[in-house]
Amino acid sequence: MRKIVSVIIPVYNGQNYIENIFRELQSQTYQNLEVIMIDDGSSDDSAIVIEEYTNSFVYENGTDGIVFRLIRQQNTGQGGARNRGIEEATGDYLVFMDQDDRVKEDYIEKLLGVAEDDGSDIVISGYEHIIVSGEVKEHVELTNNEWCRFMNITPWGKIYRRDFIERENIRFLPVPLGEDIYFNVLSYSRAQKVSYTDYVGYQWVINESSVSNTVHRAVSEESHILTLFDALVRMDGADKWMRDEQFEYFMLKTGIFHILYAAKGTDAKALIGYRDEVFRWLNDKMPGIERNRLITFKGPEGERSSVARAIFIYMKLRRFHLDGAFLRVFRLGKR
Repeated sequence: MRKIVSVIIPVYNGQNYIENIFRELQSQTYQNLEVIMIDDGSSDDSAIVIEEYTNSFVYENGTDGIVFRLIRQQNTGQGGARNRGIEEATGDYLVFMDQDDRVKEDYIEKLLGVAEDDGSDIVISGYEHIIVSGEVKEHVELTNNEWCRFMNITPWGKIYRRDFIERENIRFLPVPLGEDIYFNVLSYSRAQKVSYTDYVGYQWVINESSVSNTVHRAVSEESHILTLFDALVRMDGADKWMRDEQFEYFMLKTGIFHILYAAKGTDAKALIGYRDEVFRWLNDKMPGIERNRLITFKGPEGERSSVARAIFIYMKLRRFHLDGAFLRVFRLGKR
């Protein structure tokens, strides 16, 4: 019997994306799909549009193997919506997709094939960063098995064996920032086998109105990176991760990039204070992190050169106590 793949898609005020979601999934070369769309308290007509497309699709393609399901709930954020999707799923595998992103026609077939051939709990692939017109701005292909764990730390671009996720009770954090990092680090900790593929079939669309481009671009209680860091420390098996030099580098990278990302919506004094908080935490919980041997111009093997250079230069500035001045100038350029 062919495996069923449950595709989980949180929808929030996404009525303009619904048609594309249906089109993308109907064109998949693998059709044995359970598509679960969680309307997460939308204030627009997302649920109505989903129902209209679902009814139309069932009428035209009822024997095709794809089942579309709509779940409506009060707003819980992406993490909470994905958790609801996990609870509702009945498939053999789980695939996550964001409402405004795109997938190539063979995306599910390719990832499922690797999972079945390798007997994997998780399969990780790369992705493309594209603009709405379809132009590719960045192509991220996985080439190194060890660092691949942290090259794509999102829930999309992967396929998970559902009985593994359920057995280990792995869920997203109910917070707006870093819920996916927690989910994946916990998954990596519990998985017996993780596979990687150089195939790239997921397209992450640059969307200025997305949560990551609004909520995250300012320092606030709900988007504070230390909420995620504290949760990671409390995670089962955290001691092992805190001694892993790649994870240490990943934590440093995450902290720095969020400081830079939040610069646009944060005044200079608050931004410098935030930087101090983040580095105080990192140095307290992971002593010696600023001397991590992966902080080089090339970074870990397999890391994108632009990212490795950014971390290297920032840490050089920090070593000479110039990162504060840099942040003040950097935030002005982001306005």
